[in-house]
Amino acid sequence: MAVGSLGTVYLTYNSSNGQNCVATIRNKPGNAVAMSAWIDVPDTGNAAQDYGQYTSHAEPAYVFGKGHCVNWGGHIGNRYVQIYNSNCGQQEHRETFTR
Repeated sequence: MAVGSLGTVYLTYNSSNGQNCVATIRNKPGNAVAMSAWIDVPDTGNAAQDYGQYTSHAEPAYVFGKGHCVNWGGHIGNRYVQIYNSNCGQQEHRETFTR
């Protein structure tokens, strides 16, 4: 999902081990800015995140989510994206906002 024109938050899934992975990658690396990548599986309580000052990307966060809805998102600077009820056949809810 695009983080405005700054970059993209990606969600991937590994069917061999049931792991979901989320990472935030900037379009143009540069001076370090606040960035995050996070993922949450509400049914299981499993969650992972990476938050810090980065020049190009927030590291991947992994969580087991096979057979469950996942919530995920990230931010670059003051632009945020969040996706709820993803990858489970329910209607996704997507949000983008600036803080």
